[in-house]
Amino acid sequence: MVIEDASLLPDVGRHEFLTPATTVFVPGAAQARGSGQPLAVSNGGQVFSYVGEFRDPDADIQVGEDFYVQQQSYAVSEFVPVGGPTILRACSDMDVAAFYRDADTARSAGKFPAALLHPQSLLGDMPSLGFLPGSAEVSHIYVAGSGEVFTSPSGIPLGTLGDSDRGWSRSWVSGITEVGLRPEVADRPWISHYMLAADALRHAAVRGLQDMRVSGFGGHLVPALDGTEVRVPGQSSLLLFNSSVAHLHDGATSKTYRLGSDAAKFVDVMLAIGSDAAEAARILGCPESVAEESIRQIENSFNAKGIRFGSVQAAGL
Repeated sequence: MVIEDASLLPDVGRHEFLTPATTVFVPGAAQARGSGQPLAVSNGGQVFSYVGEFRDPDADIQVGEDFYVQQQSYAVSEFVPVGGPTILRACSDMDVAAFYRDADTARSAGKFPAALLHPQSLLGDMPSLGFLPGSAEVSHIYVAGSGEVFTSPSGIPLGTLGDSDRGWSRSWVSGITEVGLRPEVADRPWISHYMLAADALRHAAVRGLQDMRVSGFGGHLVPALDGTEVRVPGQSSLLLFNSSVAHLHDGATSKTYRLGSDAAKFVDVMLAIGSDAAEAARILGCPESVAEESIRQIENSFNAKGIRFGSVQAAGL
């Protein structure tokens, strides 16, 4: 949670949204002077101070005494390399147009923008760009000086500090639904998957995995899937691969699992069409009995890890 006006901290501290796990960022001196330690609010949540203006998409932010974050307009990121912790902001029409242009390129050619893949960059304003969350519960809050509440400084309005957490969640669902009806989002039903894909590639780069591709962006591991309509939208899992390895990345937890060659092919098919053994056998050119057994083993293995193929992850939306 980010608060624009420190005078709102007492009201925020009494709100049911806050839990012991909540982190609140407040302008000004919200830390004990010289201690470098965050103050705690009554419910156990931690409060950190920041200096800067989140509403300015090109302003630098200082958190605490020695951590700095740069904000950068998305459209500028094509020309200005990421040089440290950076939040990419898509606030203007130019930023939004550049974001969807890059998404289209990644979808058709598998080429993702370098700024999104940098290990120290994060994409801001994701719900406003069409990201479909895995839950109907609000997890990120920006509180304006007026007491109005949004998903980000230029994000989806959720209500006011006087509203309940449940009220925020209702507005969240309504707002996400409205965003989904916008032509630039409705015409790209895969846009949420694109944002997950960029995040997965960023994690892969941090782990030293080079030249990884995301199946479904510029082609599939299983070429026979190219041009196939995805039957199971809403998946938070993606298949990453290069010439020597393949990994299943779970976007909900950011965990990655290495796959054998044959298992990777079945996972690629399952992410696209679900657990249809007959169709999988046709696509992969194997006996249906082999497809049935392989799908069963893969489902059993990943069900235990909380990953279910063919299920829509956006619960409650």
